[in-house]
Amino acid sequence: MIFRRIIFLLILANAAFQGFSQSKVLPAEAKPFVVNGYEMMDYITGDLNGDKRTDAILVLKIKGEDTIIDESNRPLIILVRQPNGKLKVEKRNDSAIMCYHCGGVFGDPYESTTIANNGFTLNFYGGSNDRWGYEYSFSYDVKKRNWLLVKEKDVSYRSTDPENTTVETSIAAAELEGISVDNFNSSPPYNDDKWKVVAGKTFFYSDPRIGSKPRKGYLVRNDVVTGIRELKNFVEVSFENSKEQFTIGYVLKKDLVKIK
Repeated sequence: MIFRRIIFLLILANAAFQGFSQSKVLPAEAKPFVVNGYEMMDYITGDLNGDKRTDAILVLKIKGEDTIIDESNRPLIILVRQPNGKLKVEKRNDSAIMCYHCGGVFGDPYESTTIANNGFTLNFYGGSNDRWGYEYSFSYDVKKRNWLLVKEKDVSYRSTDPENTTVETSIAAAELEGISVDNFNSSPPYNDDKWKVVAGKTFFYSDPRIGSKPRKGYLVRNDVVTGIRELKNFVEVSFENSKEQFTIGYVLKKDLVKIK
């Protein structure tokens, strides 16, 4: 199943490349929303909030970004159709789309944006010998009048042996509480917070979900780990043992305390 997922990612990446090789045409009604100095990278239409009107997502890139060494923002702009038929900017996020150079040797990591089920999904793929893919799904919350991150899928593997090295993680909405399109960052800065284990023993998890099966590896009281990412009930951590070997996984937050 996981191996088929990798094949799917490769096919999707190729399809995305083929799609971008065919120039998209930006409709006249969306041209006023292109920021000065930028140009359209992608334009997708669909119902984003369940009102039966055709909305749009505009993804921009800075002109000549492939010749720029430094990372540059790629604004994601959500355009919502108003009762009068016109589009209006509802949200803008300059950190939602990975940069041109963020894909490593593989190249531009941006694959696609799709609109479905009153929300949208962002897909990225990249790496070199160590390949990775990310899929972020947002859904519209009527009460909050915002798009919330409800699911994240991560897959990584060694390109030389994908069948035996693949790790796939799915994070559900329960652990992604509080992440909306406003504060989402597809390439967050490295978090080097230190955490200390306060439980007698705590296990690593590949699936950060209450009730999921832990891995065999574990930590013991007073072990110190580096936090990579903090979720609602779990912390993704990196642990270096006495042999300078690293273990990365999710640990229950209740078994840790952050070192100030």
